Amino acid sequence: MCEQDEHEHRNDYNWKEIITKNIDDAISFFIPELAAKRDYSQVPELSGIEHPAIGGKSDKDKVISDLCFKLPLIDGNTPRALFIIEQQHSPKKELSERVFESWYRARDEHRIPVTCLAIYTGHVRPIDNFHNEYAGTSVNFKFNVYSVAKTDEEELRRDGRDFAIPVLTAKRMLEAGGDPLQRGEYSLEILGMIKERVPNERKARSFRNFAHNILEIDKTDIDPKVKEAWKMQFRPVSEVVKEFDIRDARQEGRQEGIQEGIQEGMLKAARNLLKKGFPVEEVADGIGLTLEELSELRQYADRTDSRLSDSV
Repeated sequence: MCEQDEHEHRNDYNWKEIITKNIDDAISFFIPELAAKRDYSQVPELSGIEHPAIGGKSDKDKVISDLCFKLPLIDGNTPRALFIIEQQHSPKKELSERVFESWYRARDEHRIPVTCLAIYTGHVRPIDNFHNEYAGTSVNFKFNVYSVAKTDEEELRRDGRDFAIPVLTAKRMLEAGGDPLQRGEYSLEILGMIKERVPNERKARSFRNFAHNILEIDKTDIDPKVKEAWKMQFRPVSEVVKEFDIRDARQEGRQEGIQEGIQEGMLKAARNLLKKGFPVEEVADGIGLTLEELSELRQYADRTDSRLSDSV
């Protein structure tokens, strides 16, 4: 695999990962009319990246993997949203045919409405239709497209939807190209935006991962100071816990015989970490909770998630 192919493969994976982890944010950004009809009491279901209904073959006989989600709506319907990520350096007419075939296969198998979105992440003119005609039979198929390169940067900055940040990150990478200085500067800008606008730690972490990978911060040509700034953003929960002096407090509690009070303080700190979006298992492991306390945290997290869903 040549360097360009490897870059496209990584880019494709990073896009699919952030959409999968933040599907409702992605729907709200790319297909707002569906977001307005979503039943947020139910979680979208990923049909499977290698699902036969959405798969296909490229001209090199490689499996084409697209994202297909089942989206419960408030009216009881359950359509599917199909995301096709396209990183390319030259227009490919076969893409439109692939979108049509993926749409038809998904609709034919599930017999429910299917909408398609092709996300163009490179500097090419987006193709939004497929036309085929033979011996009096013809098909005209139009689908949604989104071009990162053609998006206005200031509009992305003003956009209050969370997913505007990953899209701005991708646009910044296109602008920076191979310039490591610009990539580093842009990455720090993105870090600031995430810190300011994304309070949920789980979401913020996925946004940071996307930016780190898309802007290629791990490459040797990036300023070491920039890398150090990024390193601080990926601290495990155990290090965050230390900021609360929980471990020291726990030890002090044992010495003074006030373990119950310290345990209650640990649980309170754990709940605060859960509110920030840290996973239950990481919080429990970082603080050192028992199985019973972990169970209590799971119940707390479930109640919190329920309240958040009800408030949407």
